[in-house]
Amino acid sequence: MNGDEVVRFAPLEGWVRTTHAEEVWGTVVTFDVRDAELDADAHRAVADAAAYLHQVDAWFSTYRLDTPITALRHGLSTYHQMPAIVRHVLDRCAEARDLTNGVFDPWSVPGGVDPSGYVKGWAADSVADMIVARGYPNVSVNAAGDVTCRGLQSPGSPWVVGIRHPDDPMSVIRVVSALDCAVATSGEYERGHHIIDPRTHRSEVQLQSATVVGPDGGLADALATALLIAGADGVTWFAGLGVWSAYLVADDQATYFGPAFAPSTEPDQAGHSATSHPTHDERTPS
Repeated sequence: MNGDEVVRFAPLEGWVRTTHAEEVWGTVVTFDVRDAELDADAHRAVADAAAYLHQVDAWFSTYRLDTPITALRHGLSTYHQMPAIVRHVLDRCAEARDLTNGVFDPWSVPGGVDPSGYVKGWAADSVADMIVARGYPNVSVNAAGDVTCRGLQSPGSPWVVGIRHPDDPMSVIRVVSALDCAVATSGEYERGHHIIDPRTHRSEVQLQSATVVGPDGGLADALATALLIAGADGVTWFAGLGVWSAYLVADDQATYFGPAFAPSTEPDQAGHSATSHPTHDERTPS
């Protein structure tokens, strides 16, 4: 995920906010905390959360030679020698592999195990929950397109996340309300040549973009990548996940399903009215 989504802001309506952008992982992670009042500890809570992202890098970076995951990739260490947090993430990656029938498989990529397709969304969840635990319940974290939202963006209004148009990086194809959930998008326009189908070991995708909305940021990240690779073949296993939602774009045709896109009528980004259904196709606005 590389900036595929943008959090769209409503007026603060009497609330105040503190924001921060942290350079880490070769990208930028942004924080937005809001409430009726924010004291000095709110800034410290965000600073501590930002510092934790660098610890995540120290555990999981595949570009550094001194990380546990690099040692594992190079055969210099074993799973059982990994820190507990690394084992936890690898276990969750294995669960995602099973849920996607092997379409998401960090063990079947060049160079050895690479959990990066799970870690960014998981880290966004982790730092958002750290801030909530400090007493600030209204927060969004955008980890280069993997967005985690907690609480509200203004009194009575959930956070709203815009899904990037696959053909136009400056426009939004769809918006989704995000109340205590994660939104992750994977798209061929950003890194299609880097996405490897673990079943064929070739760089190939079936969709222009895949957006997933659900309760777990790490799994949302993994599922979005898996759907981008699997295309229509992934709908069967995805539909069995229950509370999860997806918005898939292929050949400028959008298919969306799940509770995040429940039956409703709302203006699309071209200003027209679009009615969504549990499973529905529409032309993407140009």
